Amino acid sequence: MSAVIKTATPFIDLECLCKALTAVGCGFRVQGNKVITDRQDVRLGFQEFQKDNYGRYALFAYSHTDRNHADFIRTVEKQYKIIYQNKIEEIECLRLEEERKRLEQERLVFVDKQKTTIIERAKEQGYSIKEENVKGKVKLVLVRNTY
Repeated sequence: MSAVIKTATPFIDLECLCKALTAVGCGFRVQGNKVITDRQDVRLGFQEFQKDNYGRYALFAYSHTDRNHADFIRTVEKQYKIIYQNKIEEIECLRLEEERKRLEQERLVFVDKQKTTIIERAKEQGYSIKEENVKGKVKLVLVRNTY
């Protein structure tokens, strides 16, 4: 008889599941929608995580009284949560960095557009323009010679 062992945490991310298995010292190999562990059952052979209809990985194992399965799954679940949370934080940091870059790019486009407009207006009014860089900021000096 085989059983699907239920967990409170759905193992939906294959990469995180593999890292969690590595963290608890369990060897494994991935074959399609299965993660086959090095842990063996008496009747089923190697224990495996199979992707179910909902897209999560569930542990298929044989046992009606073995507490090793419950301890193993709790340990994997704990590591999975940590690894998954770290991955989410990393993605969030990357997303924030991309947003920061986008906003800086928009700012630079605005400054360049503003500078171009000022230079065009100054030339229309007869000024010559000198561009200076002062402490990382662009300074436009407008000069008009009168005789």
